[in-house]
Amino acid sequence: MRFTRRQFTAYMAASMTLAAIPNSLLASSQPFAGGRLYSFSDGVMNLPVETLFADAPVAARDQILAKTGVTDGRLRRPVNVNLLDLGERKILFDVGSGVNFLPTLGELPAALDAADVDISTITDVVFTHAHPDHIWGILDDFDDLLMPDAAYYISQAEWDFWDSDDAMSVMPAGRENFAAGAKSRFDKLRDQISLFKVGDEILPNIEVIDSAGHTPGHASLLLHDPAGSVLIAGDALTHSVISFEHPDWLNESDMDRDQGAVARKRLLDRLAADKVGLAATHLPAPGFGRVERNQSVWRYVAADS
Repeated sequence: MRFTRRQFTAYMAASMTLAAIPNSLLASSQPFAGGRLYSFSDGVMNLPVETLFADAPVAARDQILAKTGVTDGRLRRPVNVNLLDLGERKILFDVGSGVNFLPTLGELPAALDAADVDISTITDVVFTHAHPDHIWGILDDFDDLLMPDAAYYISQAEWDFWDSDDAMSVMPAGRENFAAGAKSRFDKLRDQISLFKVGDEILPNIEVIDSAGHTPGHASLLLHDPAGSVLIAGDALTHSVISFEHPDWLNESDMDRDQGAVARKRLLDRLAADKVGLAATHLPAPGFGRVERNQSVWRYVAADS
């Protein structure tokens, strides 16, 4: 079931009860840094397996996918969006895709409404990268900024790439709209975007971690807290088995596949060694978990495991 933001508001005005709210709109959260870290669903992508792991050994790939419930050649990949609610400051990490990318996405505004989060109270929006399911959702139905008063942040390298004339020319066939869509969103953000670099503390206790490879300036965000830090990983880790047990398998969705593999291994080492929590866009909803290492193999452990 899918709602536009206006449809959902009308529904709520008609005294919709909590029990009637679709499960896809209900949020998961965990305490963090004196506030709460939420995971909201923007929907689910339904993708052919071959578009994601074409370079992987086919027999081994299909065996893993079958164990995780994929038996029809289609990978149903959730899109989790995180919100760090610290009271007066509410920080959104990525914004989903809006309604102009895939028909199964664009749920984030309704999910926020369902959780009684007033979208106008979001103070900061931090982008991991500029792919459609992470940035297209900044626009409302009238192509205006959905959160016009928020402060926005993205990596310098990511901005420089998508804002250049070269982006369109290097897009794989069929993905040219990725470049056009990013550029059109950048034009809306141009006067209120802040650009960061690896190692920057862009907001209090939020450190930029290099995870380029998926895109030229893909960044993960390390949320520091003495009680236990959490990494907002974006698309650096996208499958609950393959990304962890086979980080060397080249991923079709990485723009630089070799660099993407290096970034995965580097992040996995740090997550396991430092016992950092994980929040990832495309891991099984809500995407919260941790990484363990057994000799040469990493393993993803969901937060409720």
